[in-house]
Amino acid sequence: MTLITFTAEAKLDGNGVRVYVKDGELRVGVIGSDDPTPEELLLSSALSCLILTLRYVAREMNVDLQEVDGYIEGDMDPSGFSGSSAPPGLLEVRYFVKVKSADPRIQQALVESERRCPLRDTLTRSVEVKVNWKVEVT
Repeated sequence: MTLITFTAEAKLDGNGVRVYVKDGELRVGVIGSDDPTPEELLLSSALSCLILTLRYVAREMNVDLQEVDGYIEGDMDPSGFSGSSAPPGLLEVRYFVKVKSADPRIQQALVESERRCPLRDTLTRSVEVKVNWKVEVT
């Protein structure tokens, strides 16, 4: 099995975080700031992944896509972040995707895309997560 490793780097910058991916940079903020939150970036990544997976699967199946656009939302109980017993993360994620296609195999492409979407899989499957802290005493 050949694995692909994806990477990003980040640095605390005032009340936000600067994130570096490939040659790009973006600023991530907290709820209420002008910058997108980690939750919003997770949702936008999940939505774009499903749409791109559909594009890939449709090409593979020679299914014509005329137009694809989507919306995604996720619910979070902020008390979990504040230390209550509620989970601190998203409780539910809902995708809304509109697809225009005259191809009779579009339903098959949609089912296959949902099954093969890497981030949908990541959100729905238990994933091993390891955090490695390095503390430098100053």
